[in-house]
Amino acid sequence: MNLLNEKLIRKKIEIVQVNVGNLCNQECEHCHVEGSPQGENNMDRESAEKIIKKIIDMGVTEVDFTGGAPEMNENLPFMLEKLYANNIKITVRTNLTVLDTKKYEYFLDLFKKYEVKLVASLPCYLEGNVDKQRGNGVFNSSIRMLKKLNDIGYGTGTYALNLVYNPRNESLPAPQKDLEFDYKNTLKGRYDVEFDNLITIVNSPIGNYKKKLMEEGKYNSYMALLKDNYNGDIVKNVMCKRLISVDYNGEVYDCDFNRALKFKAIEEGKKFWDIDFSKEQDIALAEHCYACTAGSGSSCYGALDEEFNTEKVVKEYYGSTLQSSKDLKTNACCTLEEIPKYIKRIIPMIDEEIILKFYGCGSPIPLALEGLKVLDLGSGTGRDCYILSKLVGENGFVNGIDMTENQIKVAKKHVDTFTQKLGYKKPNINFIHDYIEKAKDHIEANSLDLVTSNCVINLVEDKEEVLRQVYSLLKNGGEMYFSDVYLDRRLNEEARKDNILYGECIGGALYYKDFERIARKVGFIDPRVVSTVEIEIYNDELKDLLGNTKIYSSTYRLWKIDGLEDDCEDYGHVAIYRGGIEDSQFKFKLDDGHIFEKNKAERVCGNTAKMLQDTRFSKYFDIIGSFDEHFGAYEDCATSTASDNTKDRCC
Repeated sequence: MNLLNEKLIRKKIEIVQVNVGNLCNQECEHCHVEGSPQGENNMDRESAEKIIKKIIDMGVTEVDFTGGAPEMNENLPFMLEKLYANNIKITVRTNLTVLDTKKYEYFLDLFKKYEVKLVASLPCYLEGNVDKQRGNGVFNSSIRMLKKLNDIGYGTGTYALNLVYNPRNESLPAPQKDLEFDYKNTLKGRYDVEFDNLITIVNSPIGNYKKKLMEEGKYNSYMALLKDNYNGDIVKNVMCKRLISVDYNGEVYDCDFNRALKFKAIEEGKKFWDIDFSKEQDIALAEHCYACTAGSGSSCYGALDEEFNTEKVVKEYYGSTLQSSKDLKTNACCTLEEIPKYIKRIIPMIDEEIILKFYGCGSPIPLALEGLKVLDLGSGTGRDCYILSKLVGENGFVNGIDMTENQIKVAKKHVDTFTQKLGYKKPNINFIHDYIEKAKDHIEANSLDLVTSNCVINLVEDKEEVLRQVYSLLKNGGEMYFSDVYLDRRLNEEARKDNILYGECIGGALYYKDFERIARKVGFIDPRVVSTVEIEIYNDELKDLLGNTKIYSSTYRLWKIDGLEDDCEDYGHVAIYRGGIEDSQFKFKLDDGHIFEKNKAERVCGNTAKMLQDTRFSKYFDIIGSFDEHFGAYEDCATSTASDNTKDRCC
C-alpha cells in the first residue's frame, strides 16, 4: 500500500495548532522546526491578536501552542488569557528547561491560572540518554521542573501533564503502553515524579533530524524503515484530519511538519484570519507523512493504533472533549424523562457551573430518603449529590465518587456555599476522587442505605465488579437505584470501540438481558425496571455504525434483601399503601409494574412483598400475609424488559 495514493479530507477543524516561532533555549538534533536560541521567526502582537480573534470566531474547542519554546514568545500570556476567557481548552508544548530560568518561571503560575494542559518533552527516563540528545544538564533541569509542576497539581490529579518520548536512534518507538509503564515506575521510584500519560512520537525526517540522517548516510534506510512499516489501517486517525497548523506569520498548513517544510496547501496566499474553514479541505501528503503512519503510527497526541483503552477514552471525553452538555452528539447522556417536582425544586439552589457540566440519562433519585447514607457512583460535577444532600437532610450523608479530576474539582468548589444555603451546621456531602471500582476502599461494607448512579456504569469495563462491590456496601434492605443506557442487542466490535460512541455512553452499554444476568449473579436476584425511554442518535456516521440497534435509557431498582427468589411466586400477599411519602401522598410507584393507590389493596408476589416490608418503605405499607403457604407461580407475571415498557411486570 502507498500512503501517497490516499485521499485525506479534513471535514471539521477541532484543534488549531499555533507555532509561535523557532526561538528556543535548546537546539536538539531531532527538532523538525530547527528551533534554537538564534531563532528569528517569532509571532508579533498584531498576528497574535488576529489569530486569537479568528479562533474564537471559528468556535474551535482546543488550541495547541508549540514552537520553539512557546514561553519565549512575549505574546503567549495575552493569548492564554483571551482563550481561557472564552472557555477554549489550551495545550502548551514545553521543553521544561525553559521554565527553569528566572525569566520564564512565572509561567508556572500562569499555566495553573489558565488550567493549561502541558505536554512536556522528556525523550528518555535516563539522564545519560537525555543529555546526549538535548545537552548537558537538561535531564536534571527537567526533573526539577516536573517536581515543581507536581507541587502545584500537575500530573497528580488536578491539571493534566503528559510527557513526550521520541527515539534516539533510527527506529520506531516501542509500544506506547509498555513505555509509559517503564517511565512511570522509573520516574516515581527514583525521583518521586508523577505524570498522566506518555505520548510516543516517531521522528519525522525533516529539519535538524533530516540533516543528521543525511550527514550520517542514514536517510534512505530510515525512509525505507518508515515505508516498510506503513500501516494503512490507522490513516483514519491521523491528526491532520481534525487539526490545522498556523505559523508565527499567520500562514496555514495541514500540520506542523508541513509547516516546517513550508509545504502549503490551504488557499495559498491567504492568511489564517482571511480563510473560510467551513468547507471540506483536501490534505497535502508527502514522503515525510510516513512517519505518522508507520507501525502504531504517531501524532502530536501519541500512538494512533494503541489498544482501545476505556479509561483513557472516558477521562478524555468528560475531562477535556466535553465542555458542557451542549457538546454531546446524542441524547444518551441527557435526562430524557420528566424530572420529578421534588427534584425541580432543588435544582435552582445548585450553582450554574455544576448544572452546565452535568451529564446524565435519567433522574435516579428515589423517594423517602430522610436520614439515609448514600453513595453516588460517577458523581461528575455533583448535581445529583447536591440534590441528595437536600433530600437526606442534616442527619443523612452523601458521598460522591468520580475518576475525572476536572469534574471533581467543580463538585468540591461549591460544597460550603450549598451547605450555607441549606442552613446545615456542617456539610453532609463529600466527594472522592477515585475510580468507582475502588468504592470499597472508601466506604465500609454493609453501611449504605442507597447507591445511585446516573449514566456511568456503561463507561466501566468491569461492570460485574462494580455491581458486586455495590452489593457488599449495601445494608440488607438497601437498594441500588440508578439510570443507565441499554441496548436491544449486543454491539459489534467496531461500534463498541468507537471513541465517540463510548464517550456518549453507548459503546460500553450492555444488552439489557446481559445486564440482568450480571445483576442476578452478584446477588440482586430480582432487577426491577422503573422507567424506559428510547434514545435518539443525531449523527449520521454514528447511525451507520449502530445499524438497527435500539438504545434505551432505563432506570432500575436492585434490592439487597434476604430471601428474594429468582421468579415471582404467589404466597397470597396483599399490599396497602397508607400514604405518608412526601411528594407521593396519593400514589406510589415501586416500578413499572407496581403502582399503588393510597388505601387500595393490591395482590403482590412474594418478592414485591419483601421489597415493601423489609426496606425503608415498611412504615408506609400494610402487608397482609406470610410465607407459610405457597400457591405456585404468580399468574400473568412478565420478565422485566428494559427495552419494552409496555409489558406488565408482576401483578
